[in-house]
Amino acid sequence: MNDYTTLVARQNLADMLGRLLLAPPSPALWEEAAVLAHLAAITDDRPEALAVAYEYVFGRNVYPYESLYRDEELMLNTATAEQVAVTYNACGFLPTQNVGAPDHLGLEFIFLARLIATEATALADGNPDHYHWARQQMAGFLIDHLAVWVPVWARAVQRIPAHPFYQTLARLTVEFIGSELERLSPSVPTLPAYIPLQSATAPADVDELGALVRHLITPVRAGIFLSRADCTILARQLSFSVPIGDRFTMVRTLFETAGQFEQVLDLVTALANIMSNEIQELHRLIATQSAWQPLLQPWLQRLTQSIHIVRTGLESQQPG
Repeated sequence: MNDYTTLVARQNLADMLGRLLLAPPSPALWEEAAVLAHLAAITDDRPEALAVAYEYVFGRNVYPYESLYRDEELMLNTATAEQVAVTYNACGFLPTQNVGAPDHLGLEFIFLARLIATEATALADGNPDHYHWARQQMAGFLIDHLAVWVPVWARAVQRIPAHPFYQTLARLTVEFIGSELERLSPSVPTLPAYIPLQSATAPADVDELGALVRHLITPVRAGIFLSRADCTILARQLSFSVPIGDRFTMVRTLFETAGQFEQVLDLVTALANIMSNEIQELHRLIATQSAWQPLLQPWLQRLTQSIHIVRTGLESQQPG
């Protein structure tokens, strides 16, 4: 997979995936994407439909920024985004797209495409120093960034009953990262068990339910990204509705409404089922490629812990 022609093809694919993740496709990009067999089967002549789907999936529900999955602040431009920016700068990569933060998944993929292009050029020019430099940078970026959060993002996208184009795009994104892990065989350091940081002083207005909600909407704690669409789907399963709002408010309202209708145990079961299914899906990915094991193990631990927290925490909300 390391001959020049193959590397150019991989560069073009990574670049196209990055552009599809950055914004709804233009007519030209729409035609380019339709060349891929997996996307051709679900494309039609109405690219404007994807603009609506893009906003619903990435603008309102599953935000494609690494820091939202790996930092506890649930904000853009936190420590993870700064680390990504440092890597870009060290490699001479200057993003031209204005998308809010440097750790947008689309930008990360375009950066990966640039590294593959550098690898291909070095191979064609017979420049071993540039060749090995590019591969080293790619390997590091995979295990430090892309491969440690994108599968969790992709699963959140795939749970949303939106346009199949973006569900397929999420799958292709993970598959591409997996193929790069296989191609480069980066050495993955042994990661310690996740220990969430504790605030020195808990806010006075955070009650037991609020703390539980905060845990569940923080992916690096919960092991899952619960989107607003997830909340709506959960409410429908329990035959009620929750108003659209920020994720904290929607999740808290979901719990409170379940309590009012004496459906706490049903909510516990539904949430535990979602998390158990995510565990199965991550294990399925690991079964396809063992390279995912050390990268996804912390997420499996978080999910297992969260199932326990949901069962004990929500059950305690029931009236005596």
